[in-house]
Amino acid sequence: MKILYLLIIKEWPNEPREKLENIKIDKFYLASLDNPIAHSIFNPSFMRLFTFDDGSTSIIAPNIYTRYIDRVVGPKEITLERVINLSQAHYTIFDTNTVFPTEKLIKIPFDTKPKDFARATNIKTVKVFLGQALGSYIDEKDIRITEKLTQKALEKMGEALYYAHPRVTVNVENAETIRSNKCFEEEIYDLLSNYENVEVYGFYSTSLLLVKNILGVSVRCFRTFLTTNEVEILGNYGIESIDLPLSEKAIDIVMPIYNREKTVGKAIESVLNQTHENFRLIIVDDGSRDGTEEVCRKYLNDERVIYHKVLHGGISRALNAGILLVTAEYIARQDSDDEWMPWHLDFLLNELEQNDKLDIIGSKVDADRNKLQGGIKRNNFNNLSGEELWFKLAYKNMFNHSTVIYKKSAVEEACGYDPECDGFEDWHLWACMVTKDNALVMNTLTAYYGLLEEDNKGMIFRSRLAKSCGLRLEDVLE
Repeated sequence: MKILYLLIIKEWPNEPREKLENIKIDKFYLASLDNPIAHSIFNPSFMRLFTFDDGSTSIIAPNIYTRYIDRVVGPKEITLERVINLSQAHYTIFDTNTVFPTEKLIKIPFDTKPKDFARATNIKTVKVFLGQALGSYIDEKDIRITEKLTQKALEKMGEALYYAHPRVTVNVENAETIRSNKCFEEEIYDLLSNYENVEVYGFYSTSLLLVKNILGVSVRCFRTFLTTNEVEILGNYGIESIDLPLSEKAIDIVMPIYNREKTVGKAIESVLNQTHENFRLIIVDDGSRDGTEEVCRKYLNDERVIYHKVLHGGISRALNAGILLVTAEYIARQDSDDEWMPWHLDFLLNELEQNDKLDIIGSKVDADRNKLQGGIKRNNFNNLSGEELWFKLAYKNMFNHSTVIYKKSAVEEACGYDPECDGFEDWHLWACMVTKDNALVMNTLTAYYGLLEEDNKGMIFRSRLAKSCGLRLEDVLE
């Protein structure tokens, strides 16, 4: 039976099927599982389906295939799940697999080493950066982020060869840009014929895994706020990572604490695990009487962590004491029973740098830890700002306290936290700070909200307290 290797070219009309109506196809090979053009051609009644990929589907989970398995991908209402079920075999480079049944998985033999390869023995070393799109390569904002992070990576590396991604146009300075029609593995062997050692850097491409075991090659990846999940997976395969913050802006974090020995350790570690590096964590202990101080002191070997103990006076006084120690332009709030995702600071600081009118920004928080696996899931829809946020704040606290970043000057202008409002001190402060154009709540999950079982009653009480003493609309409109 004839096997047709199908190539869709620009000159073809919208319906490629017309070009194939007199061609009998027995075997259909599908590289992109969600390609709608391919699915307009595929007919399961008389075609046998074979799928393959470069390994990313096998090692990076969750991804588009695992997360949206029931999504319609073609004009004939073929779902990803049905594609997987119809596939008679799935060819991949790696043994691991997160999508297809193991009995359908066939490993592709992979060896790009030239037969006449002669490795250099001249002690020379060359650094190589493998270009890659971060986020969406059709989103202008993501392209700019990729551009900025790529430039920062190259500056950190020093002199290096930059192998540009074929689908992403990124402008970089002080780097020799290589555009090649060879696969990256072939390029590495070409380099090894001239250099004894090749240092390869990148974000999270599976090409890093394909070259890491070649003699003379070392591989490292950069951890960014967009690649924390992928870098963790690569780490399981033995690839070291280097933190690469998007923002260099200095920020001080204020964490009030009272009798939180059970939770404060994880809260501190979530701060120290940020991709952003230019911060100080100011812990204000509001006279704890349990083992909180002992837990905190374990982290003081990190010069970015400051421990400050005060007499017990309530959360507002503790927060104000912490603000007095702040030297940075921006302040981030963190609670001692919450955990930040690694991308929290970089994600919000990037937004602040894009909009210098903002005095305060927050994000989404969730109590269900299972929702936080698999890396950042940015959501540009249903952000809350402007007049809508301003009005809603009169009736409800729209900011999650442990996700908030605000300007120190704005807090000082609002006279800080009011000790008379403990229990809803944050809501009161936002009402004093927020105008129609200086605040934003992002609809992206950046924190895990931890709540001890014994705190449930306290949360209910504080909620009722806020409602009974809450700000009226006329208070905000003044």
